[in-house]
Amino acid sequence: MTFLLAEGDLTIRGQIHFENGLVAAIVACLLGIVILITLTVWLSKPSSRPPRSDDHGRHAPAEKSVWHQRIEDIVSRHASGKLEREEAFALLAATVRDFVSSATGTDMSNRTLTDIEAMPRTTGNQQNLTLLRQTIEAFYPPEFADAEHNRIAKDATVEQAGEWVAHLVERWR
Repeated sequence: MTFLLAEGDLTIRGQIHFENGLVAAIVACLLGIVILITLTVWLSKPSSRPPRSDDHGRHAPAEKSVWHQRIEDIVSRHASGKLEREEAFALLAATVRDFVSSATGTDMSNRTLTDIEAMPRTTGNQQNLTLLRQTIEAFYPPEFADAEHNRIAKDATVEQAGEWVAHLVERWR
């Protein structure tokens, strides 16, 4: 198929000027650079919000004595016969959970070993969470297992459990 052009079909126009488009592109790039520099400066500024306090709930060494006193009270009440063995273990386990709740600002009273294991670990809390899990795990046999059939439950003493709690209080960071 052939197309034939008539004499008036072609119109010659003037030269195409790229300068206008080029100037517009340069202006757009410069504007983009200014916007990126402004965003970089604005986003790199320190936050105007006060920094989050990581010291919330942490115990100073003087305050650890309160926890040690609580532990000694439970152990001595058991030794004097005012507390049954099971009650003493339950109170010591509650003391561990209260101490950690106070130190972290997070309620730990109902956390299971699985919950503790699933908690996100950072370089700052890795050692503390491992220590907490081990201490709570050590309380399970004496607190819940039948002492007749479980050697660990039978052999654990309230004095030992008091030492576990004191150890956790001392090593907590």
